[in-house]
Amino acid sequence: MNTRNALRLLSTCFVVLFYQPVDASELPGSIEVFTDSFHPVQSDADATSVYVIDRIDRLQQELSNGLPADPDTAKQVALRHLQRVDARLSGELETAATGLVKAMQYGLDGHPAIVFDGKFVVYGMTDLVAATELYREWRAGVRRP
Repeated sequence: MNTRNALRLLSTCFVVLFYQPVDASELPGSIEVFTDSFHPVQSDADATSVYVIDRIDRLQQELSNGLPADPDTAKQVALRHLQRVDARLSGELETAATGLVKAMQYGLDGHPAIVFDGKFVVYGMTDLVAATELYREWRAGVRRP
């Protein structure tokens, strides 16, 4: 047996020993939803991370709404508003910032988008049941990514 045949046999054995079939019914390890306040998530699941990425912009709009024309007075009013930011709102802003960073890391082109296992993206949907079905079809080889 020559070296080429020996390597071919060894690689075939390796593939057979370590092959694990893909179970298309298996749920993804992680689901991340990138959306905005105009597209709420439907059928939320416990293992899902939801990022409302326009929350920062909307807070800026809320804080600037009704500010006086005088810059110094407007600054004081805005500072008072920011001091009243509670833990819930602070958490929302932190989640939105995290979502923006992750969306850039994934190279997402738009939102809403649902990312499965950091690899498969479904755009234009917030229905987790329907998006998960597309994911399963992709895993089973029925759909192209």
